Amino acid sequence: MKTLAIPHHKRDFFWLKILVISIVLLGICFRFANIGHKVYWTDEVYTSLWLSGHSSLEIIEKFYHGEIVNLGILKEYQQINIAQGISSAITRLALEDSQHPPLYYCLAWFWSAWFGNSVATIRSLSAIISVFSLAGIYYLCQELFELSLTKWVAISLIAISPFHLLYAQEAREYSLWTLTIIISNYSLLLALRKKSFFSWLIYAITLTISFYTFLFSIFVALGHGIYILGIKSYKTTKILIAYLLSLVAAIITFAPWLIVIYQGKTSGRIQRLDWLIEKTSLPALIGKWLLNITRIFLDLIIINENTSIKAIVWLIPFTLGFLILIGYGLYYVCRSTPKTTWLFILTLIFTTAIALIIPDIIFGSRSSGVIRYLIPSFLGIQLVIAYLLASKLVLIQSLKWQTIWRLITIFIISCGVVSCVIISPAGIWWNKGAANNLRLDQVAVVINQTSDSVVVSDAKFPYILGLTHILKSDVNFQLATQPQDLLIPKTKENLFLFYPSRKLYKYLKINYNLSPVYIGKNPVLGLWKLDAVNQHN
Repeated sequence: MKTLAIPHHKRDFFWLKILVISIVLLGICFRFANIGHKVYWTDEVYTSLWLSGHSSLEIIEKFYHGEIVNLGILKEYQQINIAQGISSAITRLALEDSQHPPLYYCLAWFWSAWFGNSVATIRSLSAIISVFSLAGIYYLCQELFELSLTKWVAISLIAISPFHLLYAQEAREYSLWTLTIIISNYSLLLALRKKSFFSWLIYAITLTISFYTFLFSIFVALGHGIYILGIKSYKTTKILIAYLLSLVAAIITFAPWLIVIYQGKTSGRIQRLDWLIEKTSLPALIGKWLLNITRIFLDLIIINENTSIKAIVWLIPFTLGFLILIGYGLYYVCRSTPKTTWLFILTLIFTTAIALIIPDIIFGSRSSGVIRYLIPSFLGIQLVIAYLLASKLVLIQSLKWQTIWRLITIFIISCGVVSCVIISPAGIWWNKGAANNLRLDQVAVVINQTSDSVVVSDAKFPYILGLTHILKSDVNFQLATQPQDLLIPKTKENLFLFYPSRKLYKYLKINYNLSPVYIGKNPVLGLWKLDAVNQHN
């Protein structure tokens, strides 16, 4: 669908294409750099647990009774079981985490079966998928915009976007969801242009793939329906019927997993979503929206609930600048492109966002503040900025304004590159959830400096399994749900207490000196050195 009617300006942009290729290569390098040395956080632990075919209850029942267990034994619960086959992984996902459709987990199982179970290996699947997204955005822009420079700018923005980098290095389905969003949007535009049975069949298949990747794909599909109604003036047409038939076919194909989700919901097995309905004030939610929009382009420090106001004040001018640029970009797209272009972009941005924002405002929940749920919206924003920059670089005749827009383009690209340079070597970042507050990377640094150490804890098992990926093989764990189950050996010198409950901390303080552990002058959160004072048999 060629939608932009503007005169071509025959200029030589060879230098710009070389720059874009360099940026893309840099973005690809960032996606694989240090990929195996970042903290394996809770969600990724669950990914590997489901792939192993083991249950979360099995870990509690087998290991949380006070016995000393070697790290290698625990790590078996983070590795696939070839003998049990992929069916055990899908069964475990269906029983304990069915809100996550199975497509990514099937791919990850086969990927691990072929290439191994290391952190770098399983994350590399997401990184490779993310590279394919760059090719996908090229073809989407080619179908959507007449101005050829737009696709090159869009690839550059996504290649060095810190947001896309973070999820390209995570063993979860969000990199795959990004790709399926792009492909389904492209296939819709292709179907609208070709109007053939085969093209609509391809669209239905891409919708199905997207549904089997992430549930919120339904909002993307609904946006497509709003778009078709909008460009056809809300009249029943063959195109609308073809869209509805494709959507129904995709939903029917996805119905088996919908039944699994329903059974999980009614039986109470879906339990890991409680944090989404925690009460959140509207000002806090708005702050999260603004921060997440900024993170599409700029992400220089870890910002979470523990970050001081002083540490983020410097970000306000950047946030305002990006908001102004996005606002102007939306205005410019709506003014300079036909309805078939600007309505497509608006539905991509706002359908998912509104579907999440309205319930959050009404009920005080927080889904719209979760950045990964808004991938469709952020892709739409990046398309807006790509078109704006490409148009200004090509169409403006004034040397002064052309220089200004070149500087703006360089600034945005530089924000992304600098952010990626900072994120790439970091062992942990804000997207790691509770793991970034526990600083598992620092915990591992301290424990790995000792030999034959024992880590005592009653922490949740995902934190423990996350540690197994970054600790030395001679580390042992002593886990318990009840403090009295712990019989800590007297002969062990390197004893550590990790993230204890208040009950366990008080219990151990009777017979042990609990000394905070430091890296330099900074204490390592959640870790103490255990030294016996009056050990009893």
